[in-house]
Amino acid sequence: MKQANEKHTLLYARLSQDDGSQGDSNSIQNQRMMLEKYAKDNGFENLKFLYDDGATGTNFNRPAFQEVMALIESGEVATLIVKDMSRLGREYLEVGRLTEIVFPSYGVRFIAMNDGVDSLYGDNEFTPFKNIINEWYAKDCSKKGKASARIKAESGARVASRPPFGYQKDPADPKRKIIPDEETAPIIQHIFSLCMSGKGPSQIAKQLKEERIPIPAYFYYKKNGVEITGFNPAEPYNWQQTTIAKILENEVYLGHTINLKYTTLSFKNKKRIERPENEQVRIENTHQPLIDKTTWDIVQAIRKHKRRRANMAEQNIFSGLIYCKDCGGTMVLHRAHTMDAVKNNFMCSTYKKKGKENCSAHYIRETQLTEIILDDLRRVTHYARQNEFLFAKHITQKNSAEIRREIAQTERELENLKRRDAELTALFKRLYEDNVLGKIPNEVFRKLSDDYLTEQKEIQTTIPKKENDLERLKASVSNASAFIDKAKQYIEINELTAEILHLFIERVEVGERTEKWSRTAMQEINIYYRDIGLLDNVIEPQTEEQVEPQAAIEVA
Repeated sequence: MKQANEKHTLLYARLSQDDGSQGDSNSIQNQRMMLEKYAKDNGFENLKFLYDDGATGTNFNRPAFQEVMALIESGEVATLIVKDMSRLGREYLEVGRLTEIVFPSYGVRFIAMNDGVDSLYGDNEFTPFKNIINEWYAKDCSKKGKASARIKAESGARVASRPPFGYQKDPADPKRKIIPDEETAPIIQHIFSLCMSGKGPSQIAKQLKEERIPIPAYFYYKKNGVEITGFNPAEPYNWQQTTIAKILENEVYLGHTINLKYTTLSFKNKKRIERPENEQVRIENTHQPLIDKTTWDIVQAIRKHKRRRANMAEQNIFSGLIYCKDCGGTMVLHRAHTMDAVKNNFMCSTYKKKGKENCSAHYIRETQLTEIILDDLRRVTHYARQNEFLFAKHITQKNSAEIRREIAQTERELENLKRRDAELTALFKRLYEDNVLGKIPNEVFRKLSDDYLTEQKEIQTTIPKKENDLERLKASVSNASAFIDKAKQYIEINELTAEILHLFIERVEVGERTEKWSRTAMQEINIYYRDIGLLDNVIEPQTEEQVEPQAAIEVA
C-alpha cells in the first residue's frame, strides 16, 4: 500500500506515569517498535514519529500531540497511527470529536492497531464504548492515586515532589525528609524579619529586588536547568508580592508539614485549587524550622491586621494593636496632608462609623500614645532584667488568679447564653403551636417571633466568640521567662518600631477621658504584654512587699 510522498504518516506514542507502572509493554520504545513494524508491513512511507512521555491522556494540551494537530491542520498528514485508542486520549468526548469530525475533515486516515480501528474501512461500532472504557480507566486511576497519596500524607511522608523554597531534600532520606538549604534559608528568614519591621508584601518584594536577591524560580533553574512556567532568566530578581504573602503564611517554615493542600478540579480538569482546611493533612514538627514560634505568631498577627497602605510616607506601626477599652473595636489612626504629624490621632472605629449612640471617641494623639507605651515598655523590661525572680513570681501569681477569674466569668456568660438559646427555641415552638391553635393572632405571632429570632441570632453569633475566648484563656499560660529573655535582648529601646511593638505587646486598650475632650482629664491606658498579660501594678518594687498599684495615666 503506497501513499503520496509529500504527506507524512505520523506514528504517535504516549506514556503516562500510570502506564509506566504496568511494565515495559507500554514503554515509548516498545510503542515505537510496534508502530514502525506495522507501518513497514503495510507499506506506509514518509514516517514521522512523535511522542509524549509522562503525559496524562485526559489532557490534550501535550507538546507532541499539539505538533501532531498542527501538522494535520496544515495538510501535511495522510495517516495517523497509534497503538490503541487510549494512546490518543482518555476523554471519550474529545477522542470521539477527533476521530469522527476533525480527522475526516482534513482527510486523515486514523488507525488504532490493537483496537482494530481503521477509518478507511468505515466506523467500528465498538469504538465509542472503547473510548468510554478508556475514560473510566483514567478516572479510576485518579481515584486510586488520590487514595494512595492520602495514605502517604497521613503517615507523615512528604507528598510534594519539590521541596519548598528555603529547603532541600535530605540526602539521607530524599523521598521523605527535607533540611534547610544553606543558600536560600537566609532569604526566608530575611523576609520574615522585614515583615516584623512593619513592611508589607509589596514593600518586601521591592526591597528584595533592590537588594538583587534572586527569586525562587531562579534557584530552581540554576539547580535543575528547568524553567518554571512564567520565569524569565533575564529577570532573576522580579519578586512578586503574592510570592512573599505565600511565604509569610506557609507553616512549613515553622517546622510543620501540610500535605494535600491542593487538588485538581477533576481528573479531566487539572487546574489546581486549594482544599478546605479540614481536608488537608497537618503534621507538626516534621523538620527543622527556619523561624521560631514567636516570630511566626507576630508575623501572623501583623498579616491578620494588614491594611491597605495609605498614600502617606509613614506607616502605622500600631496596626492591629490599639483597641477601644469600652466597645472592643479597633482604634483608627487619622492622618491628613494638612495636619502636622504631632496632631495625628487615634479614634474609636465604632464611634466613627456608628456615632456617639454606640460609643464615644476615646480620642488620643499618636505622639502621646507612643510616649506612654515607650515609657511603660522601658520600665517593665528594666524591672524584668533587674529583678528576674521577683518579676517571675509576681507574674505567675497575678496571672494565675486573674486567668481563673476570667475563665469562671466567661464560663458563666457562655452557660447563660446557651441556656437562653434553648429557652428561645422552646418559646418559639410554643408560640407557633399557640398560633396554629388560634390562641394568638397572626400579627402578635409575627411580632414576637421576629423579636425571638433576632435575639437568638445575636446569641448564636456571640456563642462561638465566647467559646474562642474561653479556649484562649485556658490555653494562656504565663511565660515570664520568655519575656525576660526578650528583655535581655533589647536593653536599649530608644524608639518604638513595628518589630518592637509586635514582639513585646499583644494589645493596648484606650479608655475614655474622665471628662470628654478635656486635655487635662485622666485617661486609662491598659497595655497587655505578650507572654505575661496586663501589668497595671508593677512599678519596679525594691522588695516583694513594695508592689503598689499604678494610677491611671494622665494625658494632655
